Amino acid sequence: MHFLCKCGYRFHDSTDCISYKGRIIADQDWNEFWDCIDKIEKSHENNHAIYERIDDLFRLNLYQCPSCGRVFIENPENISQLIRFTPCLEGEPEPDVNKRLLISLHGEKWKGHLYADWYDEKPEWCDCRGMIYPTLNIQLDDLTFDDYESFENRFYELFEHLKGLRLISYAILNVNRKRTFMWSEKNNE
Repeated sequence: MHFLCKCGYRFHDSTDCISYKGRIIADQDWNEFWDCIDKIEKSHENNHAIYERIDDLFRLNLYQCPSCGRVFIENPENISQLIRFTPCLEGEPEPDVNKRLLISLHGEKWKGHLYADWYDEKPEWCDCRGMIYPTLNIQLDDLTFDDYESFENRFYELFEHLKGLRLISYAILNVNRKRTFMWSEKNNE
């Protein structure tokens, strides 16, 4: 899903582990959720169907704008429609609202991912030839490039730094749509 907030922030929901996205479950479905967990723990023959049911229970997506704090919730009657909530305190607009309500309970220590793409020919949809996309709960700068050497140096610098801080679980570097580097914490323990 892609949509624009009233403040101008552009939401892109085309990957996993997004810091401004969450899923909600109705309190009335909470007991059914735990019943499903109980069935899985008893090594039920139909675990796949149970996992699908759990996914159904958490079917509504929730988004919070990291720029202005507005919250968007999918309409349960039509999930392609979003219902917007504007932060307020006692009916008055609240400018200092917490804009990180949907990040992991681990906060800035959540283990994210590091992606990077380089194109020898600048894509039509982009203003640069190299981009590094960290999926983290910390802010990083200097992530777009037109010089390959600077791009590659910055990627490996970030990779080593974030790996040393134990803030990434995997990293991928693509050059002209071909994977040239891949690291996974699981494969390197």
